[in-house]
Amino acid sequence: MAKRIIGGIALVLIALAAVVLVRTLLLSYDLMEVEIVERHNFDDEGAIERLSTALTYPTISHQQPAAFDTAAFEGFLDFLEASFPRMHEELEVERVGDYTKLYRWPGTNPELNPGILMGHYDVVPVEPGTEDQWSYAPFGGEIAEGFVWGRGALDDKAGVLSSMEAVEYLLQTGYQPERTLYVAAHHDEEVGGLNGAAQVAALLKERGVELEFLVDEGLPVAEQIMEGIDTPLAMIGVAEKGFLNLELSVNREGGHASMPPRQTSIGDLSSAIHHLKNNPMPGRFDDLVKNTFEPMAPDLPFVYRMGLANLWLFRPIIERELTNIPHTNAAIRTTVAPTIIQGGIKENVLPARASAILNFRIHPRDDVDGVIQYVRDTIENDEIMIRTMPRARNPSVVSDHEAPAYQQLRQSVKEVFPNTPVTPSIFIAASDSRHFRELTRNIYRFRPIRARPGDQTRIHGTDERIGVDNYLEMVQFQIRFIINSTS
Repeated sequence: MAKRIIGGIALVLIALAAVVLVRTLLLSYDLMEVEIVERHNFDDEGAIERLSTALTYPTISHQQPAAFDTAAFEGFLDFLEASFPRMHEELEVERVGDYTKLYRWPGTNPELNPGILMGHYDVVPVEPGTEDQWSYAPFGGEIAEGFVWGRGALDDKAGVLSSMEAVEYLLQTGYQPERTLYVAAHHDEEVGGLNGAAQVAALLKERGVELEFLVDEGLPVAEQIMEGIDTPLAMIGVAEKGFLNLELSVNREGGHASMPPRQTSIGDLSSAIHHLKNNPMPGRFDDLVKNTFEPMAPDLPFVYRMGLANLWLFRPIIERELTNIPHTNAAIRTTVAPTIIQGGIKENVLPARASAILNFRIHPRDDVDGVIQYVRDTIENDEIMIRTMPRARNPSVVSDHEAPAYQQLRQSVKEVFPNTPVTPSIFIAASDSRHFRELTRNIYRFRPIRARPGDQTRIHGTDERIGVDNYLEMVQFQIRFIINSTS
Protein backbone atom coordinates (compact mmCIF):
# COMPACT_ATOMS: atom_id res chain seq x y z
CA MET A 1 0.00 0.00 0.00
CA ALA A 2 2.75 2.43 1.01
CA LYS A 3 4.61 1.65 -2.21
CA ARG A 4 1.50 2.41 -4.25
CA ILE A 5 0.99 5.74 -2.45
CA ILE A 6 4.63 6.68 -2.96
CA GLY A 7 4.40 5.61 -6.58
CA GLY A 8 1.26 7.69 -7.07
CA ILE A 9 2.91 10.75 -5.56
CA ALA A 10 5.92 10.25 -7.80
CA LEU A 11 3.70 10.09 -10.89
CA VAL A 12 1.94 13.30 -9.86
CA LEU A 13 5.26 15.05 -9.34
CA ILE A 14 6.55 13.81 -12.69
CA ALA A 15 3.37 14.99 -14.40
CA LEU A 16 3.63 18.35 -12.64
CA ALA A 17 7.25 18.74 -13.68
CA ALA A 18 6.32 17.85 -17.26
CA VAL A 19 3.57 20.47 -17.33
CA VAL A 20 5.91 23.11 -15.92
CA LEU A 21 8.61 22.23 -18.47
CA VAL A 22 6.26 22.21 -21.46
CA ARG A 23 4.71 25.55 -20.49
CA THR A 24 8.20 27.01 -20.08
CA LEU A 25 9.28 25.84 -23.52
CA LEU A 26 6.09 27.17 -25.13
CA LEU A 27 6.38 30.64 -23.54
CA SER A 28 5.81 33.26 -26.23
CA TYR A 29 8.00 36.33 -26.71
CA ASP A 30 8.71 39.30 -28.93
CA LEU A 31 9.25 37.85 -32.41
CA MET A 32 8.62 40.97 -34.49
CA GLU A 33 11.04 41.17 -37.39
CA VAL A 34 11.68 44.37 -39.31
CA GLU A 35 13.55 45.13 -42.48
CA ILE A 36 16.93 46.75 -42.18
CA VAL A 37 16.43 50.49 -42.62
CA GLU A 38 19.18 52.68 -43.99
CA ARG A 39 20.25 55.35 -41.53
CA HIS A 40 18.87 58.81 -42.27
CA ASN A 41 21.70 61.20 -43.04
CA PHE A 42 20.76 64.22 -40.93
CA ASP A 43 23.17 66.81 -39.52
CA ASP A 44 24.70 64.87 -36.61
CA GLU A 45 27.13 67.55 -35.48
CA GLY A 46 24.54 70.30 -35.77
CA ALA A 47 22.01 68.26 -33.77
CA ILE A 48 24.48 67.80 -30.90
CA GLU A 49 25.40 71.49 -30.94
CA ARG A 50 21.74 72.52 -30.86
CA LEU A 51 21.04 70.26 -27.89
CA SER A 52 24.11 71.66 -26.16
CA THR A 53 22.88 75.21 -26.70
CA ALA A 54 19.36 74.32 -25.54
CA LEU A 55 20.76 73.21 -22.17
CA THR A 56 22.32 76.64 -21.55
CA TYR A 57 18.90 78.26 -21.10
CA PRO A 58 17.87 78.09 -17.40
CA THR A 59 14.18 77.48 -18.13
CA ILE A 60 13.48 76.60 -14.50
CA SER A 61 9.98 76.01 -13.19
CA HIS A 62 9.80 77.31 -9.63
CA GLN A 63 7.00 76.66 -7.17
CA GLN A 64 6.85 80.42 -6.62
CA PRO A 65 5.52 82.13 -9.79
CA ALA A 66 7.40 85.30 -8.90
CA ALA A 67 10.69 83.48 -9.56
CA PHE A 68 9.76 82.79 -13.20
CA ASP A 69 12.63 83.90 -15.48
CA THR A 70 10.84 85.42 -18.46
CA ALA A 71 14.09 86.14 -20.31
CA ALA A 72 15.20 82.50 -20.17
CA PHE A 73 11.91 81.21 -21.60
CA GLU A 74 11.70 83.89 -24.30
CA GLY A 75 15.33 83.24 -25.17
CA PHE A 76 14.68 79.53 -25.53
CA LEU A 77 11.69 80.08 -27.82
CA ASP A 78 13.78 82.46 -29.96
CA PHE A 79 16.45 79.76 -30.08
CA LEU A 80 13.90 77.22 -31.37
CA GLU A 81 12.78 79.57 -34.11
CA ALA A 82 16.36 80.22 -35.23
CA SER A 83 17.38 76.55 -35.00
CA PHE A 84 14.40 75.04 -36.84
CA PRO A 85 13.51 77.57 -39.55
CA ARG A 86 11.51 75.21 -41.78
CA MET A 87 9.23 74.18 -38.91
CA HIS A 88 8.50 77.82 -38.19
CA GLU A 89 7.99 78.73 -41.84
CA GLU A 90 6.14 75.71 -43.26
CA LEU A 91 4.04 74.45 -40.31
CA GLU A 92 1.19 76.16 -38.52
CA VAL A 93 2.64 77.56 -35.28
CA GLU A 94 0.95 79.14 -32.29
CA ARG A 95 1.85 80.04 -28.74
CA VAL A 96 -0.37 78.66 -26.00
CA GLY A 97 -0.34 79.74 -22.38
CA ASP A 98 2.30 82.36 -23.24
CA TYR A 99 5.35 80.06 -23.46
CA THR A 100 4.17 76.73 -24.93
CA LYS A 101 4.64 76.16 -28.67
CA LEU A 102 2.15 74.07 -30.67
CA TYR A 103 2.99 73.07 -34.25
CA ARG A 104 0.59 71.51 -36.76
CA TRP A 105 1.86 69.65 -39.82
CA PRO A 106 -1.21 69.11 -42.05
CA GLY A 107 -1.52 65.67 -43.61
CA THR A 108 -2.88 64.85 -47.04
CA ASN A 109 -5.69 62.65 -45.71
CA PRO A 110 -8.13 64.58 -43.48
CA GLU A 111 -10.01 61.35 -42.75
CA LEU A 112 -7.16 60.18 -40.52
CA ASN A 113 -7.12 61.32 -36.90
CA PRO A 114 -3.95 63.27 -36.12
CA GLY A 115 -1.17 62.21 -33.79
CA ILE A 116 0.86 64.32 -31.39
CA LEU A 117 4.46 64.22 -30.19
CA MET A 118 4.93 66.06 -26.89
CA GLY A 119 7.64 67.08 -24.50
CA HIS A 120 8.52 69.81 -22.03
CA TYR A 121 11.46 72.17 -21.99
CA ASP A 122 11.13 73.48 -18.44
CA VAL A 123 13.46 71.95 -15.86
CA VAL A 124 13.71 71.64 -12.11
CA PRO A 125 16.14 73.84 -10.14
CA VAL A 126 19.57 72.66 -9.15
CA GLU A 127 19.52 71.96 -5.42
CA PRO A 128 21.35 74.83 -3.67
CA GLY A 129 24.70 73.76 -2.35
CA THR A 130 25.17 70.94 -4.90
CA GLU A 131 26.47 73.06 -7.77
CA ASP A 132 30.10 72.10 -7.02
CA GLN A 133 29.19 68.42 -7.15
CA TRP A 134 28.49 68.60 -10.88
CA SER A 135 31.27 67.43 -13.19
CA TYR A 136 30.31 70.24 -15.56
CA ALA A 137 28.23 73.37 -14.99
CA PRO A 138 24.49 72.54 -14.71
CA PHE A 139 23.61 75.07 -17.41
CA GLY A 140 26.85 74.88 -19.38
CA GLY A 141 25.67 72.44 -22.04
CA GLU A 142 29.20 70.98 -22.17
CA ILE A 143 30.01 68.28 -24.71
CA ALA A 144 32.61 66.10 -23.02
CA GLU A 145 33.52 62.45 -22.38
CA GLY A 146 30.98 61.29 -24.95
CA PHE A 147 28.05 63.06 -23.26
CA VAL A 148 26.14 66.31 -23.39
CA TRP A 149 25.92 67.59 -19.81
CA GLY A 150 23.32 69.84 -18.19
CA ARG A 151 19.95 70.16 -16.55
CA GLY A 152 17.31 69.00 -19.02
CA ALA A 153 19.56 66.61 -20.95
CA LEU A 154 17.33 63.72 -19.86
CA ASP A 155 14.22 65.52 -18.63
CA ASP A 156 13.13 66.56 -21.23
CA LYS A 157 14.90 68.91 -23.63
CA ALA A 158 16.39 65.93 -25.45
CA GLY A 159 12.83 64.73 -26.08
CA VAL A 160 11.70 68.11 -27.41
CA LEU A 161 14.78 68.75 -29.54
CA SER A 162 14.92 65.23 -31.03
CA SER A 163 11.31 65.56 -32.26
CA MET A 164 12.09 68.90 -33.84
CA GLU A 165 15.30 67.64 -35.43
CA ALA A 166 13.25 64.83 -37.01
CA VAL A 167 10.56 67.15 -38.36
CA GLU A 168 13.11 69.65 -39.66
CA TYR A 169 15.00 66.87 -41.44
CA LEU A 170 11.86 65.41 -43.02
CA LEU A 171 10.76 68.85 -44.20
CA GLN A 172 14.15 69.27 -45.86
CA THR A 173 13.72 65.95 -47.67
CA GLY A 174 10.27 66.97 -48.94
CA TYR A 175 8.41 64.37 -46.90
CA GLN A 176 4.66 64.92 -46.76
CA PRO A 177 2.69 63.07 -44.07
CA GLU A 178 -0.62 61.46 -44.85
CA ARG A 179 -1.70 61.83 -41.22
CA THR A 180 -1.68 65.29 -39.64
CA LEU A 181 0.95 65.56 -36.93
CA TYR A 182 1.09 67.94 -33.96
CA VAL A 183 4.27 68.71 -32.07
CA ALA A 184 4.03 70.42 -28.68
CA ALA A 185 6.78 71.91 -26.52
CA HIS A 186 5.33 72.59 -23.08
CA HIS A 187 6.79 75.04 -20.59
CA ASP A 188 5.49 74.13 -17.11
CA GLU A 189 5.34 70.34 -16.75
CA GLU A 190 7.49 70.41 -13.63
CA VAL A 191 4.84 72.42 -11.78
CA GLY A 192 1.76 70.61 -13.05
CA GLY A 193 1.37 71.69 -16.68
CA LEU A 194 -1.76 73.76 -16.05
CA ASN A 195 -0.65 76.69 -18.21
CA GLY A 196 0.96 74.60 -20.93
CA ALA A 197 -0.22 71.06 -21.64
CA ALA A 198 -3.61 71.53 -20.01
CA GLN A 199 -4.32 74.55 -22.20
CA VAL A 200 -3.15 72.74 -25.33
CA ALA A 201 -5.50 69.85 -24.51
CA ALA A 202 -8.38 72.26 -23.88
CA LEU A 203 -7.68 74.05 -27.16
CA LEU A 204 -7.65 70.83 -29.19
CA LYS A 205 -10.81 69.62 -27.47
CA GLU A 206 -12.52 72.93 -28.25
CA ARG A 207 -11.58 72.48 -31.91
CA GLY A 208 -13.05 68.98 -31.95
CA VAL A 209 -9.71 67.21 -32.43
CA GLU A 210 -9.67 63.49 -31.71
CA LEU A 211 -6.12 62.16 -31.52
CA GLU A 212 -5.11 58.79 -32.92
CA PHE A 213 -2.13 58.64 -30.59
CA LEU A 214 -0.04 60.67 -28.19
CA VAL A 215 3.64 60.07 -27.39
CA ASP A 216 5.19 61.89 -24.44
CA GLU A 217 8.21 61.53 -22.18
CA GLY A 218 8.33 58.25 -20.32
CA LEU A 219 10.23 55.03 -19.92
CA PRO A 220 13.67 54.36 -21.47
CA VAL A 221 15.64 51.69 -23.22
CA ALA A 222 16.80 50.06 -20.01
CA GLU A 223 20.12 48.27 -19.82
CA GLN A 224 21.07 45.80 -17.06
CA ILE A 225 17.50 46.04 -15.78
CA MET A 226 17.84 42.92 -13.64
CA GLU A 227 20.64 40.63 -12.58
CA GLY A 228 21.30 38.06 -15.27
CA ILE A 229 19.65 40.09 -18.05
CA ASP A 230 22.16 41.74 -20.39
CA THR A 231 19.85 42.54 -23.31
CA PRO A 232 18.51 46.13 -23.44
CA LEU A 233 14.78 46.45 -22.97
CA ALA A 234 12.65 49.18 -24.53
CA MET A 235 9.78 49.89 -22.14
CA ILE A 236 6.78 51.80 -23.45
CA GLY A 237 4.57 53.27 -20.75
CA VAL A 238 0.99 52.24 -21.50
CA ALA A 239 -0.27 53.40 -18.10
CA GLU A 240 0.65 56.10 -15.64
CA LYS A 241 0.35 55.88 -11.92
CA GLY A 242 -1.95 58.19 -10.01
CA PHE A 243 -0.69 60.72 -7.51
CA LEU A 244 -1.73 61.58 -3.98
CA ASN A 245 -0.20 63.59 -1.16
CA LEU A 246 -1.68 63.11 2.30
CA GLU A 247 -0.80 65.19 5.34
CA LEU A 248 -0.94 63.28 8.61
CA SER A 249 -0.95 65.49 11.70
CA VAL A 250 -1.24 64.98 15.46
CA ASN A 251 -2.07 67.56 18.12
CA ARG A 252 -1.20 66.84 21.74
CA GLU A 253 -0.17 68.78 24.80
CA GLY A 254 3.42 69.91 24.66
CA GLY A 255 5.67 70.27 27.64
CA HIS A 256 9.15 69.68 28.95
CA ALA A 257 11.05 66.80 27.40
CA SER A 258 12.20 65.63 30.82
CA MET A 259 8.69 64.37 31.62
CA PRO A 260 7.35 62.80 28.42
CA PRO A 261 3.88 61.23 28.52
CA ARG A 262 3.24 57.77 27.05
CA GLN A 263 1.85 59.36 23.88
CA THR A 264 3.48 62.26 22.07
CA SER A 265 2.73 63.90 18.75
CA ILE A 266 5.99 62.72 17.20
CA GLY A 267 5.61 59.25 18.70
CA ASP A 268 2.10 58.80 17.32
CA LEU A 269 3.14 60.10 13.91
CA SER A 270 6.19 57.84 13.80
CA SER A 271 4.04 54.84 14.73
CA ALA A 272 1.59 55.62 11.92
CA ILE A 273 4.36 55.90 9.33
CA HIS A 274 5.90 52.68 10.63
CA HIS A 275 2.59 50.82 10.20
CA LEU A 276 2.17 52.10 6.65
CA LYS A 277 5.69 51.15 5.62
CA ASN A 278 5.39 47.67 7.11
CA ASN A 279 1.92 47.02 5.74
CA PRO A 280 2.04 48.14 2.08
CA MET A 281 -0.95 47.97 -0.20
CA PRO A 282 -1.24 44.58 -1.93
CA GLY A 283 1.03 43.97 -4.89
CA ARG A 284 0.17 41.63 -7.72
CA PHE A 285 1.91 40.20 -10.74
CA ASP A 286 -1.02 41.06 -12.99
CA ASP A 287 -1.46 40.91 -16.76
CA LEU A 288 0.26 44.27 -17.35
CA VAL A 289 3.37 43.22 -15.43
CA LYS A 290 3.27 39.83 -17.16
CA ASN A 291 3.16 41.60 -20.53
CA THR A 292 6.21 43.60 -19.46
CA PHE A 293 8.26 40.50 -18.77
CA GLU A 294 7.12 38.20 -21.57
CA PRO A 295 9.08 39.85 -24.41
CA MET A 296 12.25 39.27 -22.38
CA ALA A 297 11.63 35.52 -22.24
CA PRO A 298 14.50 34.42 -24.55
CA ASP A 299 17.01 36.39 -22.47
CA LEU A 300 15.77 35.38 -19.02
CA PRO A 301 17.57 32.70 -17.01
CA PHE A 302 15.69 29.40 -17.24
CA VAL A 303 14.35 29.61 -13.69
CA TYR A 304 12.81 33.03 -14.45
CA ARG A 305 11.23 31.72 -17.65
CA MET A 306 9.83 28.80 -15.72
CA GLY A 307 8.21 31.09 -13.16
CA LEU A 308 6.81 33.41 -15.83
CA ALA A 309 5.29 30.53 -17.79
CA ASN A 310 3.74 28.98 -14.68
CA LEU A 311 2.26 31.82 -12.68
CA TRP A 312 -0.48 29.46 -11.46
CA LEU A 313 2.24 27.78 -9.40
CA PHE A 314 4.96 30.37 -8.78
CA ARG A 315 3.07 33.70 -8.56
CA PRO A 316 3.55 34.16 -4.77
CA ILE A 317 7.29 33.54 -5.05
CA ILE A 318 7.63 35.96 -7.99
CA GLU A 319 5.64 38.66 -6.21
CA ARG A 320 7.84 38.30 -3.13
CA GLU A 321 11.01 38.64 -5.20
CA LEU A 322 9.72 41.65 -7.14
CA THR A 323 8.82 43.34 -3.86
CA ASN A 324 12.51 43.32 -2.87
CA ILE A 325 13.60 45.40 -5.90
CA PRO A 326 12.54 49.08 -5.74
CA HIS A 327 11.67 49.57 -9.42
CA THR A 328 9.80 46.28 -9.76
CA ASN A 329 8.07 46.81 -6.42
CA ALA A 330 6.78 50.11 -7.78
CA ALA A 331 5.43 48.28 -10.85
CA ILE A 332 3.28 45.83 -8.89
CA ARG A 333 1.70 48.02 -6.21
CA THR A 334 0.75 51.45 -4.94
CA THR A 335 3.75 52.85 -3.07
CA VAL A 336 4.07 55.31 -0.21
CA ALA A 337 7.04 57.49 0.69
CA PRO A 338 7.26 59.98 3.59
CA THR A 339 8.76 63.12 2.04
CA ILE A 340 8.34 65.90 4.62
CA ILE A 341 8.23 65.62 8.42
CA GLN A 342 7.78 68.62 10.70
CA GLY A 343 7.63 68.87 14.48
CA GLY A 344 9.48 70.56 17.28
CA ILE A 345 11.25 73.88 17.75
CA LYS A 346 13.74 73.08 20.51
CA GLU A 347 15.63 70.01 21.67
CA ASN A 348 14.09 69.95 25.17
CA VAL A 349 10.50 70.86 24.27
CA LEU A 350 7.81 68.37 23.33
CA PRO A 351 6.03 69.71 20.26
CA ALA A 352 2.27 70.14 20.52
CA ARG A 353 1.92 69.37 16.81
CA ALA A 354 3.73 67.07 14.43
CA SER A 355 2.94 66.47 10.78
CA ALA A 356 4.17 64.50 7.81
CA ILE A 357 3.54 64.52 4.08
CA LEU A 358 3.19 61.09 2.51
CA ASN A 359 3.51 60.74 -1.26
CA PHE A 360 1.53 57.89 -2.86
CA ARG A 361 1.97 56.69 -6.43
CA ILE A 362 -1.25 54.87 -7.22
CA HIS A 363 -1.28 51.66 -9.25
CA PRO A 364 -3.96 51.36 -11.99
CA ARG A 365 -5.73 48.74 -9.85
CA ASP A 366 -6.33 51.31 -7.07
CA ASP A 367 -7.81 54.79 -6.77
CA VAL A 368 -7.53 57.86 -4.53
CA ASP A 369 -10.50 56.97 -2.31
CA GLY A 370 -9.22 53.45 -1.80
CA VAL A 371 -5.77 54.69 -0.77
CA ILE A 372 -7.25 57.09 1.80
CA GLN A 373 -9.35 54.28 3.27
CA TYR A 374 -6.28 52.04 3.38
CA VAL A 375 -4.41 54.70 5.37
CA ARG A 376 -7.26 55.05 7.88
CA ASP A 377 -7.54 51.28 8.32
CA THR A 378 -3.79 50.75 8.63
CA ILE A 379 -2.83 53.44 11.15
CA GLU A 380 -5.86 52.62 13.38
CA ASN A 381 -5.63 55.93 15.21
CA ASP A 382 -8.61 58.29 15.01
CA GLU A 383 -6.58 61.03 16.70
CA ILE A 384 -4.36 61.37 13.63
CA MET A 385 -5.89 63.83 11.21
CA ILE A 386 -5.67 63.04 7.50
CA ARG A 387 -5.80 65.85 4.95
CA THR A 388 -5.86 65.31 1.20
CA MET A 389 -3.59 67.85 -0.44
CA PRO A 390 -4.27 69.51 -3.84
CA ARG A 391 -3.61 67.90 -7.24
CA ALA A 392 -4.58 64.34 -6.27
CA ARG A 393 -5.45 62.28 -9.32
CA ASN A 394 -6.39 58.72 -10.14
CA PRO A 395 -4.17 56.56 -12.35
CA SER A 396 -4.66 56.52 -16.09
CA VAL A 397 -6.44 53.85 -18.05
CA VAL A 398 -4.18 51.24 -19.62
CA SER A 399 -3.59 51.96 -23.30
CA ASP A 400 -3.87 49.15 -25.84
CA HIS A 401 -0.50 47.56 -26.65
CA GLU A 402 -2.07 45.93 -29.69
CA ALA A 403 -3.14 49.27 -31.22
CA PRO A 404 -1.51 50.38 -34.51
CA ALA A 405 0.32 53.28 -32.85
CA TYR A 406 1.95 50.98 -30.29
CA GLN A 407 2.99 48.59 -33.04
CA GLN A 408 4.47 51.53 -34.97
CA LEU A 409 6.45 52.54 -31.89
CA ARG A 410 7.60 48.95 -31.53
CA GLN A 411 8.64 48.77 -35.18
CA SER A 412 10.54 52.06 -34.91
CA VAL A 413 12.43 50.85 -31.84
CA LYS A 414 13.49 47.67 -33.61
CA GLU A 415 14.62 49.61 -36.67
CA VAL A 416 16.96 51.76 -34.58
CA PHE A 417 17.76 49.39 -31.71
CA PRO A 418 18.07 45.96 -33.38
CA ASN A 419 17.33 42.85 -31.32
CA THR A 420 15.86 44.91 -28.49
CA PRO A 421 12.66 43.50 -26.95
CA VAL A 422 9.83 46.02 -26.59
CA THR A 423 7.45 45.75 -23.65
CA PRO A 424 4.33 47.57 -22.41
CA SER A 425 5.01 48.87 -18.90
CA ILE A 426 3.78 51.16 -16.13
CA PHE A 427 5.23 54.67 -15.98
CA ILE A 428 5.64 55.31 -12.26
CA ALA A 429 6.28 59.05 -12.53
CA ALA A 430 3.97 61.76 -13.90
CA SER A 431 3.79 63.37 -17.32
CA ASP A 432 1.82 66.03 -19.17
CA SER A 433 -0.02 63.26 -21.02
CA ARG A 434 -2.56 63.09 -18.18
CA HIS A 435 -4.16 66.29 -19.46
CA PHE A 436 -5.08 64.57 -22.76
CA ARG A 437 -7.07 61.62 -21.43
CA GLU A 438 -10.28 62.87 -23.07
CA LEU A 439 -8.64 63.20 -26.50
CA THR A 440 -7.29 59.67 -27.00
CA ARG A 441 -7.01 56.27 -25.36
CA ASN A 442 -3.72 55.58 -27.16
CA ILE A 443 -1.27 57.37 -24.85
CA TYR A 444 2.31 56.11 -24.82
CA ARG A 445 5.13 57.36 -22.60
CA PHE A 446 8.54 56.58 -24.05
CA ARG A 447 11.95 58.09 -24.68
CA PRO A 448 14.64 55.93 -26.34
CA ILE A 449 17.24 57.00 -23.77
CA ARG A 450 19.72 54.29 -22.86
CA ALA A 451 19.48 54.06 -19.08
CA ARG A 452 21.64 52.00 -16.76
CA PRO A 453 21.39 51.37 -13.02
CA GLY A 454 22.24 54.60 -11.25
CA ASP A 455 21.14 56.87 -14.09
CA GLN A 456 17.79 57.46 -12.41
CA THR A 457 19.53 59.64 -9.81
CA ARG A 458 20.67 62.01 -12.57
CA ILE A 459 17.06 62.94 -13.38
CA HIS A 460 16.30 65.92 -11.12
CA GLY A 461 19.72 65.21 -9.56
CA THR A 462 23.40 65.90 -10.07
CA ASP A 463 25.31 65.35 -13.32
CA GLU A 464 22.33 65.03 -15.63
CA ARG A 465 23.64 64.02 -19.05
CA ILE A 466 22.88 62.11 -22.23
CA GLY A 467 25.24 60.14 -24.45
CA VAL A 468 26.13 61.81 -27.75
CA ASP A 469 25.58 58.59 -29.71
CA ASN A 470 22.37 57.90 -27.82
CA TYR A 471 20.96 61.34 -28.67
CA LEU A 472 21.61 60.68 -32.36
CA GLU A 473 19.74 57.38 -31.93
CA MET A 474 16.85 59.37 -30.47
CA VAL A 475 16.68 61.61 -33.52
CA GLN A 476 16.84 58.56 -35.78
CA PHE A 477 14.02 56.95 -33.80
CA GLN A 478 11.84 60.06 -34.08
CA ILE A 479 12.34 60.14 -37.84
CA ARG A 480 11.37 56.49 -38.16
CA PHE A 481 8.34 56.84 -35.93
CA ILE A 482 7.01 59.89 -37.78
CA ILE A 483 7.33 58.03 -41.08
CA ASN A 484 5.82 54.81 -39.72
CA SER A 485 2.88 56.54 -38.02
CA THR A 486 1.96 59.19 -40.60
CA SER A 487 2.50 57.41 -43.93
